[in-house]
Amino acid sequence: MATFALQKTSAMPRAARISILLFALLVTGMASAQSPADTKRNGERAFAAGRWAEAQTKLAQYQEAKPGDFGVLTKLGISLFQLGRGEEARRYLEYVAAKSPDGQDSELFYYLARTLHGLAEWEKAITAYKSFLRVSSERHPFRFNATDNIRRCVSGMQIVQNEEVALVENLGDRVNTMGDEFAPIPSVNHADRLYFAAARPGSTGGERNDEGYEDSQRGHWCSDMFAAQLVTSGWEMQGGLGGLLNTSRFEVPLGFNANGQILYFFRGFTLYSGEVLADTAARKDEYSINSPAFISPVQAEEGDCNPFFFNDETIVFASRRAGGYGGLDLWWTVWADSNWTAPVNLGPEVNSAYDEDMPFLANNGATLFFSSNRTEGMGGLDVFKTIFDPKKRVWQTPANLGLPINSPEDDTYYRLALDGRSAFFASNRFGGFGQRDLYIAYFKEGQPEQSVAPQPALFAQADPNAGADQELREIVIPTLSYSSDKDVMSPDNQKVVDQIAGIARNFPQSSVLVTVHTDATGLPKFDLYNGIKRAEIIGKALTDRGVPATKILLRSVGPNYPIAREVLDATPNPAAPGLNRRIDLRLTAIEPSALKFRVEQPFVSEIMAAPGAQRLDEATAGLSYTVEAASTRQILTNDALAMFGDLRIETQPGLGAYRYTTGVFKQFSAAAQLRKEVLSQGFADATVVAYINGIRISKAEAVALLKKYPDLAGYVRG
Repeated sequence: MATFALQKTSAMPRAARISILLFALLVTGMASAQSPADTKRNGERAFAAGRWAEAQTKLAQYQEAKPGDFGVLTKLGISLFQLGRGEEARRYLEYVAAKSPDGQDSELFYYLARTLHGLAEWEKAITAYKSFLRVSSERHPFRFNATDNIRRCVSGMQIVQNEEVALVENLGDRVNTMGDEFAPIPSVNHADRLYFAAARPGSTGGERNDEGYEDSQRGHWCSDMFAAQLVTSGWEMQGGLGGLLNTSRFEVPLGFNANGQILYFFRGFTLYSGEVLADTAARKDEYSINSPAFISPVQAEEGDCNPFFFNDETIVFASRRAGGYGGLDLWWTVWADSNWTAPVNLGPEVNSAYDEDMPFLANNGATLFFSSNRTEGMGGLDVFKTIFDPKKRVWQTPANLGLPINSPEDDTYYRLALDGRSAFFASNRFGGFGQRDLYIAYFKEGQPEQSVAPQPALFAQADPNAGADQELREIVIPTLSYSSDKDVMSPDNQKVVDQIAGIARNFPQSSVLVTVHTDATGLPKFDLYNGIKRAEIIGKALTDRGVPATKILLRSVGPNYPIAREVLDATPNPAAPGLNRRIDLRLTAIEPSALKFRVEQPFVSEIMAAPGAQRLDEATAGLSYTVEAASTRQILTNDALAMFGDLRIETQPGLGAYRYTTGVFKQFSAAAQLRKEVLSQGFADATVVAYINGIRISKAEAVALLKKYPDLAGYVRG
């Protein structure tokens, strides 16, 4: 505009032209000159908005003009940390910490610890984390992370070099920028082509805030989808994927179908909610503008994320849906009978209380890679590997891939190349070009799990041993111990419940039988009732972990089946209460399965052992009967039932009724005789109930089992 004005005044007298020119230069100088206070204010605004590059530039200018402001130096260090410039961040943060060792700035010590952590200065990082914990309030949002990071630093000291890796290399500045590059997807048909997402200046969606609205002040660049090509000089950009695929929203490539003709990708106004779409490379409908939605149980709008598409028949994805073990869990679904099946959790062998995300399944269908921030890692998200054993039907304990694939920062989106000789991943480790960068790992030899033709996903197949004349797989579950209601869900007991829940979800034909035993503390009615309330605690924990309430059977047997004698040599046995107070969990089913289950009881010396557990197991194995005397919503106060033996209370989560039963018999005639006696004591609704392996069966179900259990004929006739 100034140039245009000067051209218009070229016919003016020379003095007038000089005056206008001086005025224009003065205005330009006033506009470009900014006071230190304004520079600081703008830098702090950029810092608050997470615009780290702008914040670092402005705050550095202020520091040069007005050096020594500890607050500015701290924000400078934090900005440099966020930009991946670890050594520079360390100089600023260590300087402030040294000048104010008794300072109370929790942010200073936290980011100093994070910086030292990122530089693999494990012991110094632990000291800084402890300084942060000392000065921060109990409600500080970083306290939990700091505590976990201390554990990760300890793990980092023990993680060694991965001997299979020859080299890890940044893809370079022809691909990576100061922006955020992530989600690398190797092409299925071209070994020299790579697709990825990047949120960088100039992206189609512009700058948007966390609510998805355009915002040049608090917003961040949306992600577009790009392609890179391997040429003689290295990897270089090939450009975006076009206007129909890259829009004003966030787009992230997810993967391809088996022949590489369909690209699955995410689109949403934020990275946390949107939809999964499918774009085909085949001939398109000339009237179609938008890619069609991919219909599956993976619900991106509800938080399911990062699906991996395997062989067109299996999807493994991350989700916070109910039934998990905490944070993001990995789930799977398969294509069967013209539909995708209900998602199944991969179980406690793979998932933890932390995040498991960004899965990749190798060609052999049994080797799974994923990123997790569990404390066995060295930093934020580390890449782990686990292998499925098809004979034992279990996953191995996940192993950390080690250095140099993992780092003290986030290492994510791990994908093996087609030939297994290299792998691509994203990392925000120090020394990159910006936020996350794309990296490639070269292996000394091709990875065997990838160097094979694609196989089915072994974990998603039916157990080949089911129904075969082979030795059944045995799972041993320890008995839960408790001293009071408060420790029914102790950390050790919770691990067992997690294991049972995971197995139950993978064997949906089975039911979970929860049996609570108590010691004799007084009247049987109170022992029984306290027991069923404890069983309900376990029942809720199982339903919270995704086990259907209809597949959970809760029972309290009071002190009727002790494993330790309460009296020895006419003297009370002090060890008996702690041994007899226990909870058994087991999976049971009407029909035999490939699952053989054994409850491991606490050790009891021969001199004090009692046969209670064995007696209960023998009495309830296969077909058994009992008499249901009454169904109540509260404790049964009628003491007449106490005259009978083998008293129990049964219920299910959410049932709202307690079924009081007595007696355990193998023949219907014996149960029918006891029913008459119970009726004579005023229990007008007494009835005989039949069970198969502890599971109640109706008369209609009994009809189908008559051939196998002929004694059910009397039960069916009633």
